[in-house]
Amino acid sequence: MLTPRFQLSQDDNHVYINVHAPYTNIGETEIDVDGENFLFVSSPYFLRLCLPGRIVENDHSKGSYICDSGDFHLAFDKENPGEHFENLDMITSLLSPREIPNLNHDLVEMLDDDSITDNSDNSDNSDHTDNTDNSDNSEKDEQSDDSTAHIIAYPYGFGNKLKVEFGDVSGEFPQIFELKHPDRVPISQRNELRIKHENRKFSCDHYLADFFDEELLEPYVNFTVYWNRPEFPLVIEFTGDEIGLLKDLPNRHYLLSNSEYKQVMLGLVDILYAFCYDKRTTQNESSVESSWTINKLSSTLSWFCVFDETKEVLIACYRRALIYPIFRNFDLCKNVKDDLISMFKKGKKFVLQCLINIYTLFNSCNDARYILNQLYIKDYLIFLQQCRPEELDELCNNIANIEITKADLELELDELEEAAKLVDHEHPDVVQNELACELASLSLVPGLKKPSQLMEETDEDSESSDSSSDSSSDSSDTLDSDDDPS
Repeated sequence: MLTPRFQLSQDDNHVYINVHAPYTNIGETEIDVDGENFLFVSSPYFLRLCLPGRIVENDHSKGSYICDSGDFHLAFDKENPGEHFENLDMITSLLSPREIPNLNHDLVEMLDDDSITDNSDNSDNSDHTDNTDNSDNSEKDEQSDDSTAHIIAYPYGFGNKLKVEFGDVSGEFPQIFELKHPDRVPISQRNELRIKHENRKFSCDHYLADFFDEELLEPYVNFTVYWNRPEFPLVIEFTGDEIGLLKDLPNRHYLLSNSEYKQVMLGLVDILYAFCYDKRTTQNESSVESSWTINKLSSTLSWFCVFDETKEVLIACYRRALIYPIFRNFDLCKNVKDDLISMFKKGKKFVLQCLINIYTLFNSCNDARYILNQLYIKDYLIFLQQCRPEELDELCNNIANIEITKADLELELDELEEAAKLVDHEHPDVVQNELACELASLSLVPGLKKPSQLMEETDEDSESSDSSSDSSSDSSDTLDSDDDPS
């Protein structure tokens, strides 16, 4: 049976349900209402909803069918007139939810339509990652032969719930993951490894080139993303394609401890910051690089990292935005943070639309980033529909109340800028020539080096740098498939 596309709306006394079911036989259609339960059956369609309030089927109920469009328009009275039904536009969360069993709240589980996965022996992943037994087992696994070398030790993915062996997945997707074997690396060590890797990748020359070239960066630093423009609609509505995607998602219930819930929410910040950076630097137009940018700037997606503090995740976002993409500017990072705050202020529905945008980008790119949808984005789309708006408001306020300084990033940005300004004041021609050479040396295609004579050219060729190639010369690092070959 197929799940038809549907929409719900309400006024003070009624609930309106529109079901798009073309090619159905209206004579064989069955509609049933029982309190908060709504059932629609009309071969080949089947729809069962659990509403956030009770409705009644009585003499005032109305229904019509539009043959040309294949739409059923149904209206029912609320059992309690004047009651407001919350989250009627959260499509996935209304679909035939199951009863949540009475579980021990100390356990962390993921419930879906088909099964309950009990991980009671490893319920507190973050607390278990540092114990001696796991460390010893990990060392023994790596020393054993191939038949036992891949024993699962550490979880990853949304809420750190996945226990499937990662195996050679990273080898099949070399452009996606910097941490190649998350199942062998304790959660508590991933951020430490990420920071060490980022320190090796940071390019002083690229950062200073963007620091001095204010004219190049000005259009992006002062750009206004589409959701901050006056013409942006006050009332946000899902499109038909967005509704179609949401109604096809499985209805899951996530039971998370307080610490895991916070980590999931901060992972959302990490992913959406990367999305905001892409929208600002592409001037609201997604490009072929957009999926790479979001993937690369997110520590969650590229390193399987989790965060415990809001400032910690913002620092990670700033660092990666100054190390990997084509435009590396601290003021740009601050404005992206403001974009993120304004995004959350638009409400849960708009945040969902942005996640759907990311989901679509990953599904349509050529580098098989659909695997990131399976690991993270799909679950975020389901989870976010179950969140209360107050929870996103609190997250937004926490972001707005934190100020990130250059010193927080531990990249010695202040010292670099002061030294460069001093040299520029004394020898301006030397600085400009060196920056021009650095920009000219950036390669569009990984593995392709420019002829030596181009190194002597000026800014004419400086626009040929590519966001997926870094200026670091560290080619020996096996963690990152995007290392420069030079």
